Amino acid sequence: MEREEITLQLGDWMWNAALTGFINIIGKNNINFHNNTINFHVRHLENFEEKYFEYFINTYENTLPWYRIVSYKDKIEYHRDNDFKAVDLKELKNINIFIKDTLKRYLTSNSFKAAFKLMGDMDYIQTLEKKLQKVKEPKDDKSFEQEKSKFIEEVKIQYKIIEDIICYCSHESGKRYIAGKNVIYGILKNGWNGVSFLYPQTKTLDIYEDYNTYFIKPVFEYLQFDQSKYKNECFTCGMPMKDFNNDMSFLNQFGFDIARKTSHVWNFYNDIAVCPICKLIYSCLPAGFTYVTGRGLYINANVNMEYNIKVNNQVKADILKGGENNYDTRKLYSVLVNALIKQTLEKEIFELADVQIVRYENESYKFNIVPESTLCVIKDCIIEIAGKEEKQGLLRAYYKEGKETISIYEQVLNHLFNNQNLFLLIHKLLYYKISTPNNCFFHTGHINNILNINIELIKRLGGLKDMNSNYRLRALQEGKKLREAYKDSNKLSGINYRLMNALKTGNKYMFMDLVLNCYMYVGKEVPSIIPEILQEESEVFYTIGYAFVTNLIDGDKDRNSNNNESNKENK
Repeated sequence: MEREEITLQLGDWMWNAALTGFINIIGKNNINFHNNTINFHVRHLENFEEKYFEYFINTYENTLPWYRIVSYKDKIEYHRDNDFKAVDLKELKNINIFIKDTLKRYLTSNSFKAAFKLMGDMDYIQTLEKKLQKVKEPKDDKSFEQEKSKFIEEVKIQYKIIEDIICYCSHESGKRYIAGKNVIYGILKNGWNGVSFLYPQTKTLDIYEDYNTYFIKPVFEYLQFDQSKYKNECFTCGMPMKDFNNDMSFLNQFGFDIARKTSHVWNFYNDIAVCPICKLIYSCLPAGFTYVTGRGLYINANVNMEYNIKVNNQVKADILKGGENNYDTRKLYSVLVNALIKQTLEKEIFELADVQIVRYENESYKFNIVPESTLCVIKDCIIEIAGKEEKQGLLRAYYKEGKETISIYEQVLNHLFNNQNLFLLIHKLLYYKISTPNNCFFHTGHINNILNINIELIKRLGGLKDMNSNYRLRALQEGKKLREAYKDSNKLSGINYRLMNALKTGNKYMFMDLVLNCYMYVGKEVPSIIPEILQEESEVFYTIGYAFVTNLIDGDKDRNSNNNESNKENK
């Protein structure tokens, strides 16, 4: 007997994320919510493949290569409306970059070619691509102005070809298949792989038909059969099923190949499989995450299903608003912080304990259980972390390690999510400030913010009970005064290295000896804050020590001169 309704309930993080994605695809209005349980009518699975791709295409439209091509029409119309007066040598170079790095690159890629086959007239688009050529660039602005009319005519010729390409790609079938291919390799592949249209040897070329055949048809067939005779149970929902053929190997970083990895299961016999309904739900996993430049985020707010949807949809809306130029990982973290703060404000209603954050980075999942104490630290230090009005926080603070640019904002949040104090990060930043100042795009104000955040974190974890609240500020002030008292800044460099070494090794007496020698050298009285480092609690020593050294290092003006301009932007 065929069932008319399907009932599902919350489970582990991956199932919850997949369920969230499924609801996003078929629409919240088509779901009945009952605390941790949802149910929906089977008719909503009709044409599900269309809804599936439509959701991803519409959600990530501005990030897709397809959109980068078709949206160029606005640029063409702008130049035409202004009679190409805005075209100069710089703009000509930008046009050539678009032709080479966008059009030529994408039109000759395998995924685009596969989409062209499904659209038809593949020879037509290939002919246009071959006609498309870069406009020869003059050597300087003067040469461009002398023959501007000639260059404009060449631009017009290329624009006509580009318009034909845009017309072809912006057709209904163009968005359907080209954008569909884009979301497969840009979004869907983050969640699952190796089956359906992501199986390299798939025989079904149409991606919509392939998805329907592999994921949707088995669900309708399953619902029509008499399940009372089935002896096996689904690993996820416990529903009866015929066999264990529907394994979970297609899920990234979760499933495994049962044919090759038989030792992964007890007695070499696999009993981990899911029913067709759960397999369809798991295929919606990428719709439960929000992805930005290869990174994904999901908040497992499993108070109830409706609240889970609300939290993650708000995260998605905040991350994806503002267009393609506004997407970066800092925004992902910024939205995460705002979502966590919002949850702390709503805690009285939902009585949340800990919050589970799931991040997809570097093709793997990272998990954080964020306790209430950490949420409170983030809430109390939101100005130091994210800034407010004229106070910028840590959003634009970063440093370079080799060719890699590392965001201090992300580093601080990672430490907070893992309940790790920030002393090691502070030490690294100060060390880089001494040794490679040209790779440091932060200033002492940023380190001061991190120190303050760290104090709040340690206090929430039960430390720094005996530390006066103004120790940090006093240490900063005394470090600045000592720096100003030193006439020879070259000596400070060596002193800073030794002070940093004392802090790294936790040697209070070495640090004290060095500081006393410094004050003897400048002929000044040792401030009362310095002896406080000898307190039993090591966190007091590190806090005072790093605060003192922070402003002592900043006086190395000669070595920081090349970096001052970069730091001005951050201040």
